[in-house]
This record gives sequence, structure tokens and C-alpha cells, in this order.
Amino acid sequence: MRMKMFAAESLEAAKAMIFAEMGDEAIILSEREVPGGVEVRAATDKLGGGMVPSESRILTRLGAAPPPRLVESPVRNRVRDSLLWHGAPERFAERIADAGISNGGFDGTEPGTALAAGLEHTITCDPIPPAPHRNIVLVGSPGHGRTATAAKLTRRAAVAKAEVLPIAADLDLTAGGAQLAAYLENEQTQIRSVTNPEDLSKLLKTIEDEGKRCIIEMPAIIPFDQEDMASLQDLLAVIDAEPVLVISAEGHPEDLNEAARAFARCGVRRAIVTKLDVTRRRGGIVSALISAKIAFSHLAITPFIGGGLVPATPSRLAQLLTEDAPAHVALKGAA
Repeated sequence: MRMKMFAAESLEAAKAMIFAEMGDEAIILSEREVPGGVEVRAATDKLGGGMVPSESRILTRLGAAPPPRLVESPVRNRVRDSLLWHGAPERFAERIADAGISNGGFDGTEPGTALAAGLEHTITCDPIPPAPHRNIVLVGSPGHGRTATAAKLTRRAAVAKAEVLPIAADLDLTAGGAQLAAYLENEQTQIRSVTNPEDLSKLLKTIEDEGKRCIIEMPAIIPFDQEDMASLQDLLAVIDAEPVLVISAEGHPEDLNEAARAFARCGVRRAIVTKLDVTRRRGGIVSALISAKIAFSHLAITPFIGGGLVPATPSRLAQLLTEDAPAHVALKGAA
């Protein structure tokens, strides 16, 4: 028996590749979704031998009916159309719609439920606890809400009585501490400010010795500027902190995608999505983080410092991706 792994954008495309190379007697051993498409392991016994009876339980003939997610249905089409309206790339919209149908969203299911099912099998959600296990350093582009997010995380920790201190890393000397203090009227005395990486490293060591954690607000970083990104990488190499991306839902999907990938290359593994309350089309940011393999941490759904962040979940994202769409693509109540 000869086996081979095939990668393609969809199962149908993978089947075409398998037919062309192995012939119509090939069989599928396994399939799994991966970022950007599917991976399918197929086999053929053209070289001799045969399948043992026990293998028939896990093998699917290529000529058999396709999985439910490949069957056209009103539910699948409404999920896809809503994602497209929200600005998601077409391939991403098709993939989520297929995953939703494959994982429970059949024709009798509410389309919003199918969308949540598709997201659940595609995205990773990893919220930051009120008392984080490591120091958190917030990074992001200008105007994406790093200062407000630092204030929200600090306020959330205070409510939970967690010992978390806010630090303004004013490395560009733009009075970052004053900006953060404007948000944190009740916690102003806790704010620490530093103006260079060496002082930041020393301060973190002192706070760590006290058994506390920090939320560090970094200056704005332009992800398309090589010097900015190199400086970020140099800083992360000398401090003990997890970089968390603060990224706005506003913007062109391709710009968001490229920015997310740039920060991912610097070690970012989680993101807080901001400005969801002032953005109608949110598909671009969801697609961008999935493409960059960055987990969703929190969602900023209001401008208020107290309670302005909610943990990211597939159902919350599905709700955001069903809001505001015109009636002909809205998911609620569709059949």
C-alpha cells in the first residue's frame, strides 16, 4: 500500500489531487482542518496487497457522499454571506461556514449556532486572568487603545484584589505615565514610569521580588517599520514579560492580517481586540488573528474602564459577527 498526505484549500480540492495522482480506487485514511485549508492522508493498494478488514472502520471511499459541511444548505450560505458582509476574506468565510455545518450546524440549526460551532473548531481563546501568571506587556500600533486597555486590565485586577501594578514604559518620552494616570484616577499612586529598557528590567525584578505582577504599556509600534519591530524584539529578549497584542477591529483586512503576522513573528501569542463598539464590519480582525495563529484573549466592547473587557469566546465572537448585517444576510431567525 502507498500512502501520502495532501494539502489543499478544501476537501474537494484535495480529492481532485488524490484522484489525479492515485486514481479513483484511492481511499481516505484521515482528514483534518489546518490554517488555510485541510490536510488529507490517502492510500492506494495499486502496488499490491489489500486492506485488512479492521481498517474498513476508519477508511472512507473517495466516491462516498461528502461530509455534511460540503453540502450546500441555507444555514451554511447565511453564515458565509454574513462573514463576507463583515469584510472577511472569501476563503475564510467558506472555511468557517463549512466548519460550522460539519460540527453541528445542519439545516435545522440556528445559523448563529452554526457560526459559533465553526469558530469553536477554528479559533483559540485564551483570556488573561486578573492575576496573570507572567508580567504582561501590551504592544500595538498607534491609536489601537493600548493605554485604555492597560487601565482596564489594572482596574479589573484591583476589583479582583490581585496585586498587579501598572507600568508606563515611556521609552519615547511622550508622557505615557500621565496618559495612563488620566484613566486610573483611583490607582494613580500605583503607576510606575520608566524611560529606558534598563530601568524597566530593574523595576520588573524589584516588583517580582515583592511577589507582584505588572501590566506594562509600551509606546506605539508600527508593525511595518523594521526598526520598530527590531527594537521590540530586543526589549522582549531582556525582560520577563509576555507580549500581548492590542489591536483595533478597524482597518482594512489585509492591513490587519499583515500587522498580526508581524507581531506574531515577535512572539505574540494572544491579542485583545479593541473598538468593537465602533466598528460595524468585524470579519477582517477575526480572520487576521486566525491567520497569524494568535489566540483571542479579551474583547473591548465598551469605552468604559470598569467592565470594558470581556473574555473572548466563540459564542461572543459569533454574536459580534451577526450584528449590524442587513436583513438579507442576518443570521438571527434564519432557517
